[in-house]
Amino acid sequence: METIYQLVMLDMDGTFLDSRGTGRVPNEWAYEAFKKSLSHFGLVLSIPEIDAQFLQPLRAEGADGVRAFCARFGLPCDEFWTRRETDVIEAKIEAIRTGKIILCASSEQIIRYLSERYSLAVVSDSQQASVDFTLEYFNLKPYFTVWFGRKSTLKDLDTRKPNPFYINRVLRELSLPRAAAILVDDSPVGVLAAKHAGIDSVLITRDEEKRKHYESEPTFVVTGIGELGTVL
Repeated sequence: METIYQLVMLDMDGTFLDSRGTGRVPNEWAYEAFKKSLSHFGLVLSIPEIDAQFLQPLRAEGADGVRAFCARFGLPCDEFWTRRETDVIEAKIEAIRTGKIILCASSEQIIRYLSERYSLAVVSDSQQASVDFTLEYFNLKPYFTVWFGRKSTLKDLDTRKPNPFYINRVLRELSLPRAAAILVDDSPVGVLAAKHAGIDSVLITRDEEKRKHYESEPTFVVTGIGELGTVL
């Protein structure tokens, strides 16, 4: 089909990497990594407690949410965050190596298809080390021009979507106008980041309510990455 796009940016987790894992609960590998971090400081929390006391504040408030968590439990914040980042990166890499984390269905085929028609980039809220390893392990690096994950300092939480920080960085590095780019993401937060950057977006979802979570309508909606060929 006719297209104005020159660049397709892909989110990673949930878009082409199924990082939920094979545990009893989604992302069990990540919870276990966090429990390992807590154990270093003599803390034990259940998964519901981790959700309520750490993950919800992290998602809502970023670095301030982490600082509030550390203050609540008397943790040295910078030391805690460094350990948490190290543990979750190591756990994710191990989960990929052991086959607990795999590519989403049809990911390699559609990435290859898109690479023949567009420049490709990754813009992920995962740590840069996780993005690097994922692309290397699954032999995807040849398909991408650039790829970015966030840095692992506490302040770098502010670069997560819906902040368009890495979208804008890719556009600058490739010297492309905003009208030439589109972002593919499995989250309304990514769609909102695309809106903030002034670019089009594709939302991957089977959940109609997920589309309405933010007041930002995607340009296209598909139910899986394998359907991208129908809109791009």
